Amino acid sequence: MKKLLDLFLIVVLMILILVTGAFAAAPKAESPKYGGSLTILERYPGINPIAWDNAAWAWKHPYDTGFYMEQLMVGDLQKGPRGTNEYDFLENSWIPHPVAKGELLEKWEVSKKPMKITFHLRKGVMWQDKPGVMKARELTADDVVSNFERMSKSPKALKSHWEFIDEWKVIDKYIFAIHLKKWDADWRYKLGWGVYSSIQAPEQDKAPGGANKWENATGTGPYMLTDYKDGHSQTYTKNQKYWDSDSIGGKKYQLPFTDKVVMMLIKDEATQVASFRTGKVDVMMNMDPRYIDDIKKANPEIKWKRALYGGNFSLVLRMDTKPFNDIRVRRALNLAVDKNAIIKTIYRGQAELQTYPYPANFKEIYTPLEKLSPAARELLTYNPEKAKKLLAEAGYPNGFSFKAQLSNASQTEMDVAAMVAAFLAKIGVNLELVPMDYPSWLSVMIKKAHQSALFMMNGHGSILAGLRKNFMTGSLWNPHMMSDPYFDKTFDTIEEDPNLSDTKAYAELKKLIVYTIEQAPAVILPQPYTYVAWWPWVKNYYGELRVGQQRSSPIWARVWIDQDLKKKMGY
Repeated sequence: MKKLLDLFLIVVLMILILVTGAFAAAPKAESPKYGGSLTILERYPGINPIAWDNAAWAWKHPYDTGFYMEQLMVGDLQKGPRGTNEYDFLENSWIPHPVAKGELLEKWEVSKKPMKITFHLRKGVMWQDKPGVMKARELTADDVVSNFERMSKSPKALKSHWEFIDEWKVIDKYIFAIHLKKWDADWRYKLGWGVYSSIQAPEQDKAPGGANKWENATGTGPYMLTDYKDGHSQTYTKNQKYWDSDSIGGKKYQLPFTDKVVMMLIKDEATQVASFRTGKVDVMMNMDPRYIDDIKKANPEIKWKRALYGGNFSLVLRMDTKPFNDIRVRRALNLAVDKNAIIKTIYRGQAELQTYPYPANFKEIYTPLEKLSPAARELLTYNPEKAKKLLAEAGYPNGFSFKAQLSNASQTEMDVAAMVAAFLAKIGVNLELVPMDYPSWLSVMIKKAHQSALFMMNGHGSILAGLRKNFMTGSLWNPHMMSDPYFDKTFDTIEEDPNLSDTKAYAELKKLIVYTIEQAPAVILPQPYTYVAWWPWVKNYYGELRVGQQRSSPIWARVWIDQDLKKKMGY
């Protein structure tokens, strides 16, 4: 009997180990320390703010405004590496439904008859006092609804973004609802945590100089924008009356911990690294792998995390323009470029070959290389002889010439583009690179004024948003100028079916993605790894990058600086 009891206890113990092992143990919490300044180099330190007003519909808006503007939803960091480890929060633009929670919302309810979503705001959330703009007051449902209605009327609005909404309705001070024309499976992204979801005060638009003047910026967030130096830095100062708190070691602490966050703007990559190595920067969120070995030898105490870069860099081909309206030409250019050579030469082996249009961390819809269809898989191989044959079949036996614009904000991307041009030259195709400053490049892309091709670093977006923006007919972010009836119809069916479960929708999206790859809308290029690096005096940070699309500020609100340790280390 005793042997049976012992065996039973062993089995129970093994089960407990297996169950608890499903989630990594949360790191041991240290007691927070208030004060000090956190200096960071974010993901795009070479690009100045594009706009401060969310009615400008700029993709970089939450990146710059997320410190003081909040959203309805946010990623739950306690489900990341500091807690249950259900999600790594390393993707720029994807928060899976199970790890999202309310930020300005307490809760929400979805009803299908009639189709509507009802939102309940947190009570007691205060707008920051901003002299000359507004007095501190409580956030209301009227503020949220007027924010979205103002954005929808902007001349720069993505007209299709909220077309599923029939009516916005304020129910009381803290409750509002949207009545739907049709279901939209991506509503959380479009309203909750996406790039166009920030809640801006109505007073900001009425202030002298307007909403796009940085001095008028205000919000409900943990910091206030107090200084901006073009090409140098953005400074955010602690909001002493911020509403949120965090539990650490079983004790609740008011946020934020630091008095100030300085986001540096440095275009030159070598200068970025030097600023970090000398301790002038506390966290560098996007370090090229080529610097890692030297820094680890010189500064072994620095902490690291590796992550795939949050977007695909590719040579976009205009499918509405000769010669790229011929799929044989598009396939030929893919076969002409040795992607593995790019991985070895430029990325030093630290890149993945198959990440288009989503990498493996989009596990719900990702198809690995070996499971792609033969037509899709072939695009990732190197076969210059077949490339020449396809060009001859398409009527270009001697090749052709074309131009491609690209942003000069990243030297690495410039190097990759030059290597692509060198490979294409081997099959008789002359590619002329046209470097541009980022604002000019962006304007050309959005206006569809780019030539027959364009080099583009493209963030993934949500599972649905990334496909929609890149490949849907008429989409603002469709530089491929793809217009495919099968794609459009299939995508709409998936997005608009309220009875389609996530599991079934993901299965259908997975098929649609493989179909899209087969169309060769771009010369598909490898996706590199990048490193997040931080000094040991940066506490309560675990390498997370995003808790909403292009938004990291709730992470920094939870970080504190061990100033004694920093001083002890000589910085």
